Order: sequence, then C-alpha cells, then structure tokens
Amino acid sequence: MRLPRLLLVPLFLFAPWGPSAPAQTPPAPDSPLMTLEHAYDIAAASDQALRIAFLEVRKAELLPLSALTRIAPRLGGSYDYDRKGRSLQSPGTSAGSFFLEQPLLDLSVFPARRRGKIAAESSRLARQFTIRETLFGVAAAYFDVLKGERQVSVNRQSLELAKEQEGLAQKRANVGEVTRTDVLRATVSVEVARRILITAENALEFRRNTLRNVLNMAPEAPFRVADPLPYRTTVPEFPALLNKAYAQREDLRESTLAVQQAELRRDEVRTEYAPSIVARGSSKFPAPRSTTPETWDASISVQVPFFSGGQREIDLVNARTDIEKTILQREQLLKKIESEVKRAWLDVQTLEGSLSAVRAQVAAAEQGYKDLQNQYSAGTAKSVDVLSGLQDLSAARLDLNSLSLDYQVALRALEQVNGTFQEARVKAACGK
Repeated sequence: MRLPRLLLVPLFLFAPWGPSAPAQTPPAPDSPLMTLEHAYDIAAASDQALRIAFLEVRKAELLPLSALTRIAPRLGGSYDYDRKGRSLQSPGTSAGSFFLEQPLLDLSVFPARRRGKIAAESSRLARQFTIRETLFGVAAAYFDVLKGERQVSVNRQSLELAKEQEGLAQKRANVGEVTRTDVLRATVSVEVARRILITAENALEFRRNTLRNVLNMAPEAPFRVADPLPYRTTVPEFPALLNKAYAQREDLRESTLAVQQAELRRDEVRTEYAPSIVARGSSKFPAPRSTTPETWDASISVQVPFFSGGQREIDLVNARTDIEKTILQREQLLKKIESEVKRAWLDVQTLEGSLSAVRAQVAAAEQGYKDLQNQYSAGTAKSVDVLSGLQDLSAARLDLNSLSLDYQVALRALEQVNGTFQEARVKAACGK
C-alpha cells in the first residue's frame, strides 16, 4: 500500500536554507509566505507520525492473511545419511523424504480472521485520529507564531510611545516646567519596554523554531505567516456537540473495536478445545543402488486436545479479563471525551465574552492615554500617570491580540474534540 497522493508542496520548503537574520530582526519581506493551508499540506507530506501510522495500517492489513495460513498446505522434506561399522571406510546409507500436510479443519481460523479484519479497521481509525491530531498541532503552532508576531508588534509600539514620552519629558525639563525626575521615570519606562521587546522577539524566534520542527523544515529557515481566512464562529449547543463527538471520534470507535477483538480472542482460545483434522502424504526415496523400495504413505488424522498442560485454561482466563478491561477502558474514554468537549465548549464561551470586554478595555485605554498625554503637555497631569496609562494600554493591546488568536485556536479545538476538524483533508490523506 502506498501513501496517498497529497497536494504538491513547493520544493523551496525542503531545500537547504542560507543563514537567517538574528532573532531580533523580523523576516525579510521577500521571505517565503506561508499560509495555514500550506502548513497543513507540508505536515501531511512530511510528518513522521503520519508515515508511521500508514506503516501500521500496512502491517495490520496482513493479519487476516496471517490467520488463513493456519489452513494452508505445508510442504517439507528431509535427507538422512547413516553410517554403521567399525571403521570409517564402512559403507553408509542415505535416504530422502518429502511430506505434504493439508489441514482440513481448524476452527480457530474463523475468529482469528475476523479479529484480523477488525484489527486492520482499528489501525485505519488510529491513522485518521493521528492525521487529525497532527493537523491540529500544526494549527496550534501556526497561531502561536502569529501571537508572537503580534506581541512583538505591540511591544514595538509601546517602546515608541515610551520614547515619545521621554522626549516630551526632556523638552519640558529643558524649559524648567518639570523636574529631572520626570525624565528619569520616562527613561526607565523606555528601558523596560526595550527589555520586554527583546524578550518577546526571542520568544517569537523559539515559536518559529517550534513550527519549523513540526513541519520538518530546515533549521533557521526564514518564513512569514499569513493571517488565516475568517473561520466560522457558529457554535452549536453542548448536547449536540457531545453526540457528534460520540459518533465521530475515531478513538472511541477504535475502543469499541477493541472490545470486539477481545471477544474474538476469547472465541479463538475456546476453539483450542475442538478437534482438528489434518491430511498428510509423504514419500521416502532410498539412495541409488539401494534395494529398499520407494514407499508412499497417506493418512488423515483427527487430533483431540484433551489436556495441554493447563495453558489453554490460563489463556481463557486472560481473554475474559481482557474483555472486561477493554470495556472499562471504553467507559473511561467516554468520560474523557465528555470532559474534553465540555472544556472546549466553555473555552469558546469564555473567549467570546472576554473579547467583548477587552475590546472595550482597549478603546478606553487608548482614549485615556491620549487624554493623559494632552494633560501632561498642558501641565495638568503627572508623568507617573502618563506612564501608568501607557502600561495599561500595552497590557490591553496584548490581551486583545492574545485572546483573538486564542479564540481562533479554541474554535478549531472544538472541532478537534468532536472529531470533525479538517474532515475533508483527513479523508483525502487516507485516499477516501
């Protein structure tokens, strides 16, 4: 089985890259522009976890054939050489034989083959689940880079505003309107903003490096990320989401198949108590010049395993235990899915309400800072008030950018936990 054809990925994303700019320098305008859809395609074409999942499917698809080998014919042969006498020069005798065995009845084949088919289907579901989780991991890393870029942008704006305030304080100090304390406070604010910007730029570079690793890109490869297209924001009610998760989640369907596999394993052990029938034919060919004639033998035997040392009984107890364990594991997974869907749904609700509040907060902080600057220029406000207003404005802007992108990730996480995230792409990757 070959990996399915995926969308073509530009070769420059896997070609060797030249040295990149320092972490504090933003990517050059001519750096390759990456979209979220493009990132999905790169991951689908290169991710090791996906390739491993496809190999696991290939292995699992051999299990039904493996069960059929129990009733396949077996052909073998042997060669014997025998020397008897008092010296090494004594003549020896040799003979060869062939045998053919054909199992006519082996009841273990039927549950073993059904178990193999279920295992293959379970492996395909695990592959789909892996693809979906990988694509969501790409989205999370992509938005993390976007968040880092916006944080750097806000911190740069804060640094520029702090410099403007420092310049204004210096001008007023030069004409004797304020004391040197105002200038020193403004200088401290500038250096704090500079330090925060340096931290944010290096954090952004680490986030870029994480995305490079997720996409198997070359180290230090420069790239720019584009803002994704608008995402649908209609959120169904929780009961509908939970029911969809129970119907769609591959890991839940896989756990149901695991229960069936455990039951078939028990049935397979039970067949070991049943008789089996084997047909056997063999022939012996004596050495040349031997007076012993060639002999043929054919037989049909019925084998009845009355007692096999107690291993069957142990296997049967283990099989029953495995059934109970898989049922309990499925119940655990049901509770886990319910918790994941509930949390994802509440996260979306929280972020929707928070975004409304933080937008109003940013608008108020912008107007407040503008008023304080004007009042400071007129001499009716203190520098400490202006600097406090600047801190409030920077914090509000950072919160708005962070929450906006967290909301985008939360919408996708909601689809991820109910098993519908990137459904079309998952099916295309599996060749459906």
